[in-house]
Amino acid sequence: MLDLLLSAAITLGAISALMYVMGRPSRYKHMTDREFEEDTKQGPGLGAAIIGMERALRRREADFVIEQKQRVEKDATASGDKPHPESGESTGEEPES
Repeated sequence: MLDLLLSAAITLGAISALMYVMGRPSRYKHMTDREFEEDTKQGPGLGAAIIGMERALRRREADFVIEQKQRVEKDATASGDKPHPESGESTGEEPES
């Protein structure tokens, strides 16, 4: 019973908050052109911080992907070193006496 009341209260609160946000008048409705210009010069505020954080995370993710790709390519290529005589493969050279 308590769970039902709690879920009903949360649902009612969410619907009320949504109605308040959707129904409130626009802050730009009664603004003069001069006030609007001043408001836009102040900058986006929190939105800019979120966008900056997203860009930083995307760059970090891109760097990580590029680094992984380079590791795979490095491991896939032959090293060019001559094989060691202990490995059983011939090097084409005469063994030293």
